[in-house]
Amino acid sequence: FTAPVLLLLDEPTTGLDPKSKRDVQDFVKEVQEKHDATIILTTHDMAEAERLCDRVAIIDDGRFVALDTPAGLKRKLQSPQNPAPTMDDVFFALTGKDLADELPDLED
Repeated sequence: FTAPVLLLLDEPTTGLDPKSKRDVQDFVKEVQEKHDATIILTTHDMAEAERLCDRVAIIDDGRFVALDTPAGLKRKLQSPQNPAPTMDDVFFALTGKDLADELPDLED
């Protein structure tokens, strides 16, 4: 028999150099594949979410605003003006935030 594996990861690659970040991502994928694990991962890195996640939930102000596969989220945003949206595009569209909203106020 097998025991179910659940792994909770909160920003596991934040602050890591690119090689270490890729090593952690590879380890997460290996654990998922070897153990058929359910992994709940929080990240602000949309490329990481796309690489590691079967499904992505976008949370804004404590509310789930979307839950789908990365491809499904991007497909919903496709338009003639944006035929190949990125996961960052999805985040900005769903939260109404742009880069200026995400940066601290530097004028103070």
